[in-house]
Amino acid sequence: MPEVSKYDLEIQALKGEITLLGERISTIKDNHLHHIEEKINGLIKVMYTIGFMVLGQLLWVVTRALM
Repeated sequence: MPEVSKYDLEIQALKGEITLLGERISTIKDNHLHHIEEKINGLIKVMYTIGFMVLGQLLWVVTRALM
């Protein structure tokens, strides 16, 4: 009967940890990145809105100054 050495047990433990890390990376990639992307898209929309508001105010000032 083959002997199970200390190294074989350590290799099996490392394989289990690698599998667990792979699952965690998959969870982060599939779930958390989607939520982060949604938040970034919301911030971009806010920045565009503020930019258009500032541009509108600038155009209003310019048209009033030219009259």
